[in-house]
Amino acid sequence: MTIPVKGRVRDATSGTGLEGVPVSNGEHVVRTDSDGRYALDISPGGHRFVFVTVPDGFRPGEGFYRSTIGWTREQCGVDFELKRLSDGDRRTFSMAHISDTHVVLDEGRIQGETLSQDLRQLEREAHPDMMVASGDLTDWGTLEELEQFHAAIKSVSTPVLPMFGGHDGNHERFGDLTVDELVALKHRREYGKIEEILKQREGEPFTRNYERVLGPPHYSFDRGRWHFVLYPNEDNFYPARDRKRKEDWLWADLSQQPRDRKIVVFLHKPPSIPFLNALSRYRVELVMHGHWHSSKVFTRDGIVVAAVPPLCFGGLDTRPRGYRLVEFREKDFEFRLRPLTCAGSPSPGAADDPIPPEKDVKGFRLRWTHPLPVGLHRAAPVCSGDRILASLADEGHPGQNGVACVDARSGALSWRVSTDTAVKNNVAVTPPSATADIGTDLCAAVSVAGRIYAIETLSGQFRWKADLPGFPERWIYASPVIAGQTVYAGGKAGMGAYDLNTGEQRWYTPIEGGDGWPCYASPQVTGDLLILLLQRRGLMALNRRNGSVVWERTLGVENPYARPVVDGGLVVTGSGAPALHWYGGEPAQMAVLSACTGEVVWNRAMLPSRYPTGLAVRDDRFYVTTPDGAAFCFDLKSGALLWRFRTGYDLMDMVPARREVRSIFAKPVIYKDYLLICGGDGCVYILNARTGACVSRTTLGSPITAAPCLTEDGFCVGACDGQMYCFAEPEK
Repeated sequence: MTIPVKGRVRDATSGTGLEGVPVSNGEHVVRTDSDGRYALDISPGGHRFVFVTVPDGFRPGEGFYRSTIGWTREQCGVDFELKRLSDGDRRTFSMAHISDTHVVLDEGRIQGETLSQDLRQLEREAHPDMMVASGDLTDWGTLEELEQFHAAIKSVSTPVLPMFGGHDGNHERFGDLTVDELVALKHRREYGKIEEILKQREGEPFTRNYERVLGPPHYSFDRGRWHFVLYPNEDNFYPARDRKRKEDWLWADLSQQPRDRKIVVFLHKPPSIPFLNALSRYRVELVMHGHWHSSKVFTRDGIVVAAVPPLCFGGLDTRPRGYRLVEFREKDFEFRLRPLTCAGSPSPGAADDPIPPEKDVKGFRLRWTHPLPVGLHRAAPVCSGDRILASLADEGHPGQNGVACVDARSGALSWRVSTDTAVKNNVAVTPPSATADIGTDLCAAVSVAGRIYAIETLSGQFRWKADLPGFPERWIYASPVIAGQTVYAGGKAGMGAYDLNTGEQRWYTPIEGGDGWPCYASPQVTGDLLILLLQRRGLMALNRRNGSVVWERTLGVENPYARPVVDGGLVVTGSGAPALHWYGGEPAQMAVLSACTGEVVWNRAMLPSRYPTGLAVRDDRFYVTTPDGAAFCFDLKSGALLWRFRTGYDLMDMVPARREVRSIFAKPVIYKDYLLICGGDGCVYILNARTGACVSRTTLGSPITAAPCLTEDGFCVGACDGQMYCFAEPEK
């Protein structure tokens, strides 16, 4: 049965009918006539909304939809009155893209008032013309959470346009199961129990709580020369019939756009390559999404694809909480990733003694500084002879991604090369034996999208480029490794071995279906083995000659864990309790394994923190840094705690799922009898490695989340503001 619906779309001020405005039932699209009138049919229960595509010059998100729930007969006079924008004739405007706010009722996590504060701060700092929130607006999708989100977006004057994400339907999808119980089942890989729960609700839509509070899950609007589509792609939350209606609406909406109108599509999850191929038939120029709590930008067939970290807490990739600010012009656009830091956060070192502002470090002199075009995030600078190599990860568009080389003695720029996307981790450099065989020094870098680059370190010339299987859908945050005449690169989805001189693929080993949930834990080489940390699994050793699996040990490790350290035939790594999750509060375990066999020497709960972020080993001790702003020293044989040190409060909120805390993400670096510690408070600490006593500290004024590298007579460190500093021992 269908119900005829008739109405009019008009200007709320003048009462004039608006011609050519698209009106939809969520599946089919019609346009208004010269008097603003329209007619279309709805199927009760299937078409749960009638909505308009708000045209340019009118306020998006205001009075653009009507619920059809309860309609049983013909509906006449279903009218829409649209409010004009005071600056509606502007051809240039800005939009803030936010995502994954995860509003929840639990105390101590993101509540509606916290979101309100963040939105007000964003509004004050960026003055956007509108904001788009691309899903996972709430943590579990209860009516109470959704109502808190709705109240928060109404607390600001800037229009905030919401879109459905999977978390916003979890309460309907999983019933009485709590989010913590679901996480525990996934962590234990008990997918059968999850499937059993889902079968009981098969064929039901899980978007109705969202619809009751926030309106249609998918819709579109126009501004300037641009058409914006909000299209939730969490298809598992739709029954087949609703999924087809949603898809039919998308292609009908896109096909009706005039040839001179450019298109932006908002999704929740990353787009697949087939989906991007389908979008390329239209004038789609930008696709924006959330879901992975991480930042990634790449281009495919002229379409720029950009993921944004969460607004209210640190990203899973440890990018600071924030948003993308997009400036739209008539013919093009540009955007930048902007952090949102709580103005009321304690200052660095607030819980400790004041930190002097000078740049000199006791026992070292500042040799030089060098400004990079973008900040150093987690990619440590790498020293190769008299050169220092820095990875560039620009999260904007157009971006300045690639590798920069500076002279280690003077800090002068030697060369800079560009890569397809951001290089998220440090480069690998050739060992002396490989240099002798190929005749020159090489370094290898891997972009986040999965392209490998071999670069001559003397000239900056590319030797070769190769794409990992799955490029550009990969999420590569781990460094490559060079051993002998081979470059090893990849992630959780799979690892490959490539000829150092030619780039020819020697072998590739698929591991899992994807390497989303970014992980910075880079592989380690020991003997004939390549040791990998696989998040939510454990450690795996591959044969370097052919890529076969030699051994695997389940340890319950998570995404933010540190790169394992191999020392004296042993592998030192973080471990985890069965129910440990990356935002959980349980103490983490540490484990020591035999590198040859994977046999566990010991594995015990000993780290009074959620997980290790950095590891270093010397002699009979190992050093651990944590996301709680603490550094520890343990006895390698007994596991006894020998000393502990703590940094000040963070300058930006970068810890996954947390805000207003202390953190250390840079791994500890041993220099002679010292231990170098760099914190989110912007400070470099020099500790006595044996006692943990702080010998010296200084602030660089910006978070330091990349480990320093050692030079011939000192060390080099870079900060999130892009400044590199080289410290050297005093001249004798």
